[in-house]
Amino acid sequence: MPSFKTENALLLSAKPLGERSWLLSVLTKENGRFCGVLKTKQPPHVGSFLSLRWQARLNEQLGTFYLDDAKAFFIDFLDDKIRLYILSSVCVLLTELLPERQKEDDLYEQTIHLLQNMSQSDILVQYIKWELALLRAIGFGLDFSECAGGGDKNDLAYISPKSGRAVSREKGLPYQDKLLPLPRFLWQKTNDPSNLELIQAFSLTTYFLTTYTGLKQLPVMREQLIHLLLK
Repeated sequence: MPSFKTENALLLSAKPLGERSWLLSVLTKENGRFCGVLKTKQPPHVGSFLSLRWQARLNEQLGTFYLDDAKAFFIDFLDDKIRLYILSSVCVLLTELLPERQKEDDLYEQTIHLLQNMSQSDILVQYIKWELALLRAIGFGLDFSECAGGGDKNDLAYISPKSGRAVSREKGLPYQDKLLPLPRFLWQKTNDPSNLELIQAFSLTTYFLTTYTGLKQLPVMREQLIHLLLK
């Protein structure tokens, strides 16, 4: 009988299946995004860290989760809109964009690191860089290593919307209307970015998330996060 041993997981979504069953989507290190049925009257809150097992009669079946432990770590910032919006956005994007049962070691580690460092003052920067990691994991990584046109790699200022490659200020200036702004903090260590740079970074990831992934609508809480920056 197929099964996996107890794994730590992030609860991404929980949908009711009758009165005492829930369809859970979780992110695990060894098995990627995984779905299964949890039989309980009330499931853990989305965004909780879980310790669970999975079992099914056949490997291709949905199977059943057995919950050993659950921790709602986000209770530490229930009054913090920014961090709650980030948590919600992470869970929705992973649910919508990650294929099932595909191991994603790097993305799993980066996701857990992001959530475990929610108290950090640069959490918005960390979150934007997490979105870039998500794009990489699903095959749409952006390249900040050099200028696509052979220009100065130490003065990158734009991103090509077609290739996802960086372009220097000099090479991109004649085509700036067709390129996307590249905030310096995404490719070079700098002081705290301004709100304008954060908004530019969100615009960048928004473009690639909506243009190349097939995602019809970005998470509502992510939009609320950007609205807070605009204010």
